[in-house]
Amino acid sequence: MKKEFYFAVLLLSAAAGAAELYVSPAGNDKAPGSAKAPFATIGRAARTAKPGDTVKIGPGVYREQIAFRKSGKPGSPITFAGTRGPKGEFLTVVESPGVVIDKWTAAPEIAPGVWKAKVAKRPNVVMMDGKMIALINEKTMALEREGKLPAILDENRFWGQWAPGGRTPGLDLLALPAEIQVTHRYFGKRRELFWPVLNYVLSGWKGGTIYVRFANGDTPQKHKFTASFGEGFSLANVSHLKFTDLHMRGSRYQFHLTGKSSFITIENCLLMHGGARIRIDAAVTHTTVRNNIMTLGFIRDDLFGLRSSADMRGGLLYLIFKYIIGTSLSDDVGVTSRGSDTLITGNIILRGLIGIQGFGPRWNIHDNVIREMSSVGTTTGPEGDGEFHENLVMNCGIPLRIHRIREKRRDPLRTEYHYRNLFVQAPHGGSAVFVHCSSMIVGDDLVNFEKGKDGKMVYKKNPPNPVDPGRFYIYHNTFWGGQDGGYALMVDRLARIFNGSVMPFYFINNIAKFCPRHNRRWIDAMEGNLFYLFGPTGMEEKLRDPGLYKTNRSIGVVTPEKIWNNHGKYGLPDVTVSANSPAAGCGIDITKAKLGKEGRTMPKLPGFAPGYFKGKAPAAGAFQIGDSEEKFYEMHRRAEEASKMLRGNR
Repeated sequence: MKKEFYFAVLLLSAAAGAAELYVSPAGNDKAPGSAKAPFATIGRAARTAKPGDTVKIGPGVYREQIAFRKSGKPGSPITFAGTRGPKGEFLTVVESPGVVIDKWTAAPEIAPGVWKAKVAKRPNVVMMDGKMIALINEKTMALEREGKLPAILDENRFWGQWAPGGRTPGLDLLALPAEIQVTHRYFGKRRELFWPVLNYVLSGWKGGTIYVRFANGDTPQKHKFTASFGEGFSLANVSHLKFTDLHMRGSRYQFHLTGKSSFITIENCLLMHGGARIRIDAAVTHTTVRNNIMTLGFIRDDLFGLRSSADMRGGLLYLIFKYIIGTSLSDDVGVTSRGSDTLITGNIILRGLIGIQGFGPRWNIHDNVIREMSSVGTTTGPEGDGEFHENLVMNCGIPLRIHRIREKRRDPLRTEYHYRNLFVQAPHGGSAVFVHCSSMIVGDDLVNFEKGKDGKMVYKKNPPNPVDPGRFYIYHNTFWGGQDGGYALMVDRLARIFNGSVMPFYFINNIAKFCPRHNRRWIDAMEGNLFYLFGPTGMEEKLRDPGLYKTNRSIGVVTPEKIWNNHGKYGLPDVTVSANSPAAGCGIDITKAKLGKEGRTMPKLPGFAPGYFKGKAPAAGAFQIGDSEEKFYEMHRRAEEASKMLRGNR
């Protein structure tokens, strides 16, 4: 038998054995699961389905947590498909089981405006009228009350040590006066009101009691409160499963992939609430996350992304999620993947703390819209490498954060490619690429440090155990807006810590904001870039490295029309370049040029081949002359529609 015919027979056999199972809230788990006699629960269908089967889940609300234990086969996945309405509405809703909290009594022993009710165990998520509200972390709630409330919630009282005089205890947080203000070094001289960013409501659990505080005189009896527990769908050591057209909400994680799970596809779903919409653990391989809509669904989701000197409410939300809801880490992310060979594409991720964390090897993150993240659009980590390309990242505190370089050696070398992305910030607010390093704290690099003359840790001139942090290629991206004088690539501070060691970054052919503190000495290659400003701030500063502008172009203060065509659609600026744009011909041919301190030829970089531009040199930025932005317009249009749909679900 020929090989082709053999495989065709296998596929026909798999198709012949495939079945359709049906689920409906009006069904019965003792029924056969047919269209006329459906199951009542998704869990019952999951225990019944075989490779190649499709589970069709009807409209309704399913309050289930499911641990999937059965796998499909290559070419014959088990598919779990929800139901959509004529306008694309998500009609199949999966909500984590929980309790309705309605037996409230006043708790004057805590403070006026505090209410309490019995809930046997600590919830993972507390929702008010379908929106997630802040729940104080368990460690802070465990602190004993101090009896005296702070006049101002300063940095130490906000995120200090769990010790007397450190963090404000949870029950004291619930008792804070309505006018309490927060100070923090992030805010400069500004102070921000604490309660408005929480919509004047905060909850905490301790010893079998759930507490809720209204700082605006409201009462819980006017609202529907629910407390939910655990995870939504848990997938451990399974493979070849597909989930589509589901609305998942109310869980700590809507999908948690763990063990040696592989070849899982999550697509066309609406995912809300919790600490992460999708969590993929380290041993998981070949996950596809495609065309989903994700949002935190917080009670004040309109404030995410706001981080400017004039308005730090988004920054305050970030701090609350990190130190009051979380204990030290940002307690929200759309997709976090430590698994390998993860594909994340076509998703719309709106309003939260972190959009995507690519922490595992061989990720490919492309064609996503990531908007209004108070912390970071995308974060990459020490065990990860891959490609981040053709994404639209808008109005995030930090669009791209390369995290924990030099922490751990790995074979093969950590290598990241970031190209053809469009980063859109406010004209004078938000940053660009931020590089983080934890070498002085943990990791194989620790032995390479010593105290300098000022008492601060610096890299030894002859380190005994040098760590190669990898290679980071950032090329042909467009950064529209951002803070004046802010770094396009912030590594200078790290380079000084490392005693002038060259940092392995290649920042090539990008369009980004001008910064007089940019220093070519600290970066292996910063060439072919176009730097600009939308305002005069910072232009008077002396250039730290004037030689930088022998290999890059700085055009000073301009209007957007000076660089781009700037017609725009759906509120997205047009950043395509015309023949007379200063970006035209500004770049270098990365397929031929010798770059970096040693003048080395670049390796073959993804996304480009000989002939990717016309003329003597390419244009800087994400677009060549004649390229269309229609793809990004369509991504933005879909994101706007998703945002309106979510607003309608309030």
